[in-house]
Amino acid sequence: MSMFNIGLSGLNTTQKALEVTSNNIANSGTAGYKTASTEFSAIYNNGQRSGVGVSATSENFEKQGTLVSTGQSLDLAITGKGFFVISENGRLAYTQAGQFKLDEQRNLITNNGNQLQGYGIDDQGNLVPGVLTGLKVEASNIPAKATETVNFSLNLNSGSPVLPYAAVFDPKDGTAFNYSQSTEVFDSLGNSHTLTQYFNQAGANQWDVVYYMDGQPLDAAALGGAASSTITAKNSDGTDVTGVAVVRMSFGADGQLLPLDGSTPDPDNNVTDPSNVRELTLSFTPTDASPMSIKLDLVKSTQFGSAFGLYENNADGYTSGEFTGVSVAEDGKVLATFSNGETKLQGQVVLANFANPQGLESANNTTWYASEQSGAALIGVPSEGSFGSLMAGAYVGSNVDISKQLVDLMSFQQSYQANAKTISTADEMMQVLFNAV
Repeated sequence: MSMFNIGLSGLNTTQKALEVTSNNIANSGTAGYKTASTEFSAIYNNGQRSGVGVSATSENFEKQGTLVSTGQSLDLAITGKGFFVISENGRLAYTQAGQFKLDEQRNLITNNGNQLQGYGIDDQGNLVPGVLTGLKVEASNIPAKATETVNFSLNLNSGSPVLPYAAVFDPKDGTAFNYSQSTEVFDSLGNSHTLTQYFNQAGANQWDVVYYMDGQPLDAAALGGAASSTITAKNSDGTDVTGVAVVRMSFGADGQLLPLDGSTPDPDNNVTDPSNVRELTLSFTPTDASPMSIKLDLVKSTQFGSAFGLYENNADGYTSGEFTGVSVAEDGKVLATFSNGETKLQGQVVLANFANPQGLESANNTTWYASEQSGAALIGVPSEGSFGSLMAGAYVGSNVDISKQLVDLMSFQQSYQANAKTISTADEMMQVLFNAV
């Protein structure tokens, strides 16, 4: 009787649905797991009812899994579309389980030892886009780097009183100058030094500046040909130093800094300073370290009627640093961090998208492989185009809804019992027929 086959088909398909639901429940705490669902379709043979079959088992790639915060810098969550790319013994696989760590060679790997893929860097530390490679971290300590440039811009209050320099300028006398500002710089040994600038309004739209390094005034030779005049000033021990350089800063009626050398190049502006005429070079020879030549870039400095304030006070250079860890930015850039506050680019995590994620081939360890049905992987970097961004310190958990799965479990159980009942009913009918013969 066809009732037996129909009931048997119902038992088989319901059993498969129960297996899928049970697997969902079992993986409700699995990082990157995607809920699977069983899809049924009716079967007809030559127009005759023949039961039911499983037409597909699909995974839900649309629903975002829960974000699980861990605080660990190499746990990465994709907020949006995309898969991490990993290498499984030379074969590329894809996952959303963003739990990574460093192995003994400081390769970025999954818990199963598969290496995370991305864009590497060349010998100069520049990214090499378009070429996938296994990401790893170079954890050697970094040596000190001497300061070469100070980007310094400020606003000087045009309403400040004119304050000519005294016969002997004393930086310890707060009434001897209008404003002062210090900048930390480093020599070739990584030792810290303090560059201090003292600003005095010399007249309408004009300011004079004296420069000190570690409490010692810089003379005209240290400023090259930039000094407009010289004065006598006290150093940190109170002795007088003659020939101390004074640099004149002049501003236009629009409040913008004019070229320090008095030239009028064409084109010229105080935004990009195309002719580099708003820069000074300060020379300084620290004890036991290499002589320093520091470019002081004053571009974008202004003189308005508003209060004194800094726009920028950034010096390059740093002391030596020890490797302290790894961080990953939203755009996937992998940075080694050091005890001196510096970072060093190590590479960039990439993401993969597919035209048809449902066509991916499921594999162990919550990974997938590309197939003809999914199409080839489209590789890009986080936060660009259709790719999601990265969140460090968290990972994407399972997107299983336990409540729904429990309801499905009861529903399939009832369906299984009902299909079993159709078989027992058919059996009873057969027994009646045999008894009547």
